[in-house]
Amino acid sequence: MQDIDSALYDIGRIREQLAASTRFQGFAPWIVALTGLLALGLAGWQASVGDDDLVAWVLLAAISATMIGSEAIVRARKLHRSMADRLLNTTLQRFLPSAVAGAVIALAILLRLPEQARLLPGLWLLFMGVGIYAALGNLPRQMAWAATFYMAAGAICLALGTSGDVATAWLMGAPFGAGQLLVATILHLASSERSHD
Repeated sequence: MQDIDSALYDIGRIREQLAASTRFQGFAPWIVALTGLLALGLAGWQASVGDDDLVAWVLLAAISATMIGSEAIVRARKLHRSMADRLLNTTLQRFLPSAVAGAVIALAILLRLPEQARLLPGLWLLFMGVGIYAALGNLPRQMAWAATFYMAAGAICLALGTSGDVATAWLMGAPFGAGQLLVATILHLASSERSHD
């Protein structure tokens, strides 16, 4: 009986290692692109009406995460079959800490330091970049470009956010929208490469 338990344990470890090094194919480029277009649309609308309310961005983030997550589950089960749950968990475990940190900081700033809310777009972009870097083991290697873009955009938005010269809507919407379109392009190109292999 110990031999069977040992063999099952070894198989489980092999599957975990495989999941840690396998490219996750669950992200749909068109859904990611749609979230970028929604961000650009929200930024344009907020700028036209003079609204700098970040609550709309929190709602858009929740909607975007739900859209991307739902599609990722469906695609992963179709493309990865028996490895789907393991790959979903591995990718989520790598990205989730930065997402949670971004949510905690947003909550703290919005509830306790609302006068510093203009820093949130830059901070959120930095956390997005960190999350992508953390999940690179399961993403196309070109995704490092997107992570770098988010980090650079976050630094620029932090500098601009303190000056007050740029509307918060554009600080959030322009880099996030452009970043999501970049991610969608990378995902599309990576899926095209796989289909030509």
